[in-house]
Amino acid sequence: MKRTYIAWMVLAAGALAACEVYESPSRGQDDSGDKVLYLEQYDPIADNGQYWHPEFAAVPWRYVTIANVANVTGNNDLGRTDVNQGLQAHLMAQSAAGILNRAVKNGTGEYGVWLRDESDPNMTAYKLSKEYVTYEAGAEDWSVCVPQQIATAYGELNPQISGYVLTDVESNPESAIVASVAAHVYNAVIVDVRDQAYYEQSPHLTMLYDARDKTTADSWREFRDYCNNKALVVMPVQTANLREFSITHELFVINLNKTFGTPINGQNVDIFEEVLAWLEPNSPVYGWEQGVGEDEFVNLVSRYGHMMVPYDWAYNTSFTSMNYKQRQKSVLAKVTNPQFIDWESTKKKFVSFYLSDGDNIQWMINNFESADYYTHPLAKQTKLTFGMGAANLSMVAPAQFEYLLSLQNAENSIMENLGGGYYYVDTFAERGNRATALRKIAKDMSSHMRQHRIKLLGLVAMDPTGDKAKRAYQEFISANNQLEGIVVIGYAPYAGGKGEIMWFTNSDGIDIPVVSVKYSIWNYNTYNAEREGTPTYIAHRLNEEDTETVTPFSAVSVHAWSRFADIGDSQDELAECTGGNEVGAGAAQLCINKLDDDIEIVPMEELIWRVRMYYRPEQTQEILTRVF
Repeated sequence: MKRTYIAWMVLAAGALAACEVYESPSRGQDDSGDKVLYLEQYDPIADNGQYWHPEFAAVPWRYVTIANVANVTGNNDLGRTDVNQGLQAHLMAQSAAGILNRAVKNGTGEYGVWLRDESDPNMTAYKLSKEYVTYEAGAEDWSVCVPQQIATAYGELNPQISGYVLTDVESNPESAIVASVAAHVYNAVIVDVRDQAYYEQSPHLTMLYDARDKTTADSWREFRDYCNNKALVVMPVQTANLREFSITHELFVINLNKTFGTPINGQNVDIFEEVLAWLEPNSPVYGWEQGVGEDEFVNLVSRYGHMMVPYDWAYNTSFTSMNYKQRQKSVLAKVTNPQFIDWESTKKKFVSFYLSDGDNIQWMINNFESADYYTHPLAKQTKLTFGMGAANLSMVAPAQFEYLLSLQNAENSIMENLGGGYYYVDTFAERGNRATALRKIAKDMSSHMRQHRIKLLGLVAMDPTGDKAKRAYQEFISANNQLEGIVVIGYAPYAGGKGEIMWFTNSDGIDIPVVSVKYSIWNYNTYNAEREGTPTYIAHRLNEEDTETVTPFSAVSVHAWSRFADIGDSQDELAECTGGNEVGAGAAQLCINKLDDDIEIVPMEELIWRVRMYYRPEQTQEILTRVF
């Protein structure tokens, strides 16, 4: 089929302006100075104030590895008796790591701590991060120990630990939350009553604070003035994850449910709101809560103008993010060059699939690159677009961010997901200065995206076609004249926008589309919803569409956690719900297998460009004449 070689379309004037404002005037231009090269439309690495992750700008002389902590069976269990097992040992290890890493950060200590990930020795994010710490930053990989040794067996470490905070996690789960904050206040490790007799044998370990009967409300009342209000950790009781991170950076730690996994015994909603109001605007909130609808806490985070960062089961954050501002590299996403789009395609409908939940940074670190997802053998042929929390990942684990971009296939677009964290753009900062907060996050996202040549932005809204959401879309589009388009999902259902396309004008007078998700592939087990359901169900809906009355462009979200059975040629719309293991690109392929011949599958960037050519042909053609 003929391919039209049009000197193609980017945000033409936008691209030119970008060169003038952010680059030297000659960057990306030909000798005549009249045209710009599409692939050169990105910004150099620069600190424009866009970084929000707490910085660990230090390198230890040596570091100790605590074995048998991360991702091993029982690391958050109760009922264990061994001093090196269970939640009690995990809290000891995390708190010791936090105290020692905090001393390195503050310049008062030389010994750091790495919490070894034992679940998969080849897990790339940790492997690459540890290689940076050891071989590039130059920290000595000094010793390996078990949790009981970290506070007792190393005389070199003793001066950095002032004593211990006492918990009783079996009788009072919130005592662990309190101790997580008291640890940095008292410069103390966390010891539980189960292990108290053992640790008191060490002459330098004395009790400095008794948290056995304390609650999260007590912690807020006593310690708020000792905490850094530029970030927050939200984690359930009966966990120790992220405590190294919270202690190193002197962050407040809060739980929503007072009992693990259920709100049945009460919640800390009132305190949570006080904490959110106390945080600086546009602060990251790390972690997650279990046993409660995500909207119940994410929407609170959003309303107070903060970004929820799903990041609960990760480890070694101080080390994975070490010196992240100085480590930023000009690693670039591969982009769809409109110059090579087949504008004369005879297809009547165009569909693009994208994988949801890319804002989940612990997933990006722990197993996103697995064959189930990023390196799925069908990813290329399905042209699956990957939502990625690129901005957060580039700060939390720059080595992993660089690695993931190196694996990107040109057929698979990268979309920044969901604008710096999980929040709803239509409720964002409605309990604060919404205009200022939106402007700030839009400006910061523009810097992150432009410096890594990411052209698509994914967002989420409670009402994706409402006036409040539209105000937010305009802010993001005004801040970034290299942005090609926005894809938006609704919160429950993802397809709440019903495929509506909205238009907003950027700072160069170019119209930019916001495309709402039309359908979502999602396993509801026993039923299909109006626009969400099995691959076969969604295929039928796409086939039935009449392009005389419905836009021929469809963005389809593939729910990352839904798995389906391959039922072959069967047209049963519920049979895929049980007994299968097709996920991600595999689920998309099940849908593609049942699409009519008049439908073409394209990457999301191409879908956006086709939308622009279809609805704004003169403007888009004019843009194409300015680039090559």
